[in-house]
Amino acid sequence: MLSPHGNDLVDRCLSSDRSDQVRADFDEFVTVTLDRTLLFDFANIARGVYSPLRGFMSRNDFLKVINDLSLENGVTWPLPVVLDVDTDLANQMEPGDRIGLRRSDGEPVGVMDVDSVYRYNETETCEQLFGTTDDDHPGVRLLADKEPFFVGGPIKAFSDAIPRNGSHDISPREARVLFKKKGWNSIVGFQTRNVPHRAHEYLQKSALEHVDGLFIQPKIGEKKPGDYTNDAIIEGYETLVEGYYSTEMVTLSMFKSRMWYAGPREAVFDSIVRKNFGCTHFIIGRDHAGVGNYYGDFEAQELFAAVGDIGIEPLYYHYAFYCTVCDGIVSEKICPHDSEHHMEPSGTKLRGMLGDGDSPPAELMRPEVAERVLELDGVFVEE
Repeated sequence: MLSPHGNDLVDRCLSSDRSDQVRADFDEFVTVTLDRTLLFDFANIARGVYSPLRGFMSRNDFLKVINDLSLENGVTWPLPVVLDVDTDLANQMEPGDRIGLRRSDGEPVGVMDVDSVYRYNETETCEQLFGTTDDDHPGVRLLADKEPFFVGGPIKAFSDAIPRNGSHDISPREARVLFKKKGWNSIVGFQTRNVPHRAHEYLQKSALEHVDGLFIQPKIGEKKPGDYTNDAIIEGYETLVEGYYSTEMVTLSMFKSRMWYAGPREAVFDSIVRKNFGCTHFIIGRDHAGVGNYYGDFEAQELFAAVGDIGIEPLYYHYAFYCTVCDGIVSEKICPHDSEHHMEPSGTKLRGMLGDGDSPPAELMRPEVAERVLELDGVFVEE
């Protein structure tokens, strides 16, 4: 099976006995409280989702990622994974210290051995990450909300500290065992933050023609207002997979992480994560992880070419739509008909229909998917 990014699948979870030993000293440590998003990052480091990271980023790694899309050791890495703290906490820490990490309810989840405490330049970071400092960009707002200092160093997670969310919440190690049991040697990963429509299904099944298995993994975590809720995404995909996929050829999972809306950089990041889960291929469609008009439709594909081989094969797809003449979902590569015959699966229009309580046309979204989503209490993230 394909090696993890950096060759080793990281495991920063302590044994039960060792957890008890470290917990005994916990009250002596300066502690940082992790919100839901930081807890996701903590768990992803501990379980190897972010291999080869062993902790939150040190200053040198952070600067290399922002400026060169790589860690200090040269391994490709496009997005920061950082722990922010306020000035008071930063003044209580220095390299060599061990600090405690808590959930928002105060429960200890692990420790970190500090190797750097540092400030960062918000303007330069936004320019490099998002290509803009515009406050309308949700990633820029996300960074603006962070505390002024970052603290970096390797983490250790207590054995019972990693929360699980149902049968779709599997670790990279578990996914690799599952793929082996299924006899899959080639696996294509698909990242999404949307309820599935027919063009998504077309891309997935087109890719599945060339590999042994499909790994559908929605990103579950903080999103901007107007995006689909986590429940809508998961339950929409459960309905689609149950009705229209061979269960022997597909696995539905979840990737618990915030959306950065970092476009091309996030596309590379998402592919590395799926590589760690064991995927050999990754689907890159139009405007991956984009928002507004900040990125070109196929800028992610250009960045992949620029960073070179990262050990997972990107599968590039362009526009897919319903053609009334072809009478099916097709792409611009294979459809010879003019745009007047095309029904575009516009995300804005589909969200508008669902927001009004209406089912989109069956040509664009499976009626069963729309019906299931409309049954939920909340379809979209609110302000």
